Amino acid sequence: MNLEQAAGFVLEEGKRYGIDSFDLIATDSEDIGIEVFKGRITSTETSRSRGVGIRVLNNSRPGYSYSERFSKEALSQMVRDAMDQTEITDPLDMELPSPKSLAEVDLKHYNPELEKLDFAWMRELGLSLDQASWDSDKRVENVPHVGVGKSSSQSLIANSKGVFVKKDSNVAYCGTGLVVSEADAKKMGSYYRSGRDISQFDPKYIALEAAHRGTELLGAKPLPSGVYTIVLGNRISPQIFGMFSSPYFADAVQKGSSRLVGKINTQVASPILSISCEAHIPDYPGSRLVDAEGIPTSAHTKVLENGVLRSYLYNLESAKKDNVSPTGHGVRSYSGRAGTSFSNMIVPLGNQTRQELLEKDSHCIFVTKLEGGAGCSAVSGEISIGIQGIYYKNGKPEHAVDRITMNTNYFDFLHKIQGISNEYSDSYSSIKVPDILVSEIHIAG
Repeated sequence: MNLEQAAGFVLEEGKRYGIDSFDLIATDSEDIGIEVFKGRITSTETSRSRGVGIRVLNNSRPGYSYSERFSKEALSQMVRDAMDQTEITDPLDMELPSPKSLAEVDLKHYNPELEKLDFAWMRELGLSLDQASWDSDKRVENVPHVGVGKSSSQSLIANSKGVFVKKDSNVAYCGTGLVVSEADAKKMGSYYRSGRDISQFDPKYIALEAAHRGTELLGAKPLPSGVYTIVLGNRISPQIFGMFSSPYFADAVQKGSSRLVGKINTQVASPILSISCEAHIPDYPGSRLVDAEGIPTSAHTKVLENGVLRSYLYNLESAKKDNVSPTGHGVRSYSGRAGTSFSNMIVPLGNQTRQELLEKDSHCIFVTKLEGGAGCSAVSGEISIGIQGIYYKNGKPEHAVDRITMNTNYFDFLHKIQGISNEYSDSYSSIKVPDILVSEIHIAG
């Protein structure tokens, strides 16, 4: 069976067994890629993953099951397994949606030209990128990773009330990771491009950017411990904001695992900071017309507005608990239960350049790299993470820095934001945050 046939069979099985209410999510994805090392193809890989998962509500009691086999026997057994669970689970106060019209927006998630890309194209681009990486800077000591590939997927959401939405998407990617050295110092630089416009895959540009990200950190040394102004670069700020997305989810608030409990219409951040969820931006990976539970998405959802918390993000279950309408932010894999997520998390551009932010204080750390996230907790808000970057004095770069740790709390950090730049990174990401100037951050040297 293909994806639609499997989904149709499960819908019929659910009706045949007389299930009160049920929904399903099905996906079929394929990834093809190669790795190159020193002018040789060292790895080729083709992987495929597909599955269908069902959520049953019998007398409001939920049951979940999934199958990665698309035979009638396997799918029928999946339905029965989910039904069996409903005999022991507690009631779940939730109602599945009926079909509704979706926004007429082309999200540009599929480019048929990408389907023509084959291993020959990957080989040619990979070898060119490998050579460009070695040629990018005389300080390049090794190029341990060059990767090129593409992925494609189909997904389908359906329920017993008639919702049936299918989506096709694909993307290509390439990138390099290289080691640069000078004296006894070694640094790693990497840069990747992803998207559906392969004219942007310029091997020379990608290699030069990767080399720059490594060489700018050569000669790094720690700073004395103290309180500093920092500028999070626009390829780093999305990582921080992404780590702390869950406090805005209603299910986290309801479980008491968010410090934003009871903060709606309260100032929780600097007045210059706004955060929104933009679900209909074409060619953004987080864009979607319908969420994983069949709820149509909104083009614009205000989460923070000038530092004031305006909304939590809801899925079906959390919305029912608060007696509000779901916001279209339910997510679910075929093998898991429903959760909540941003579609695209967007911090609007500011009106200053990065250089203007770096000139705001006589002493400033421009952060270009994070080292792990084990010391970060979305529940408490604690941030303790190693950073690397450039130390600026009076707006001019002095030297690279490493072996230092940034210690703060996310919910305090939000109030300390003093500036936002006018530029996003060029990464293919569902989180877009410009460079962020933050004052009074404790740095351990």
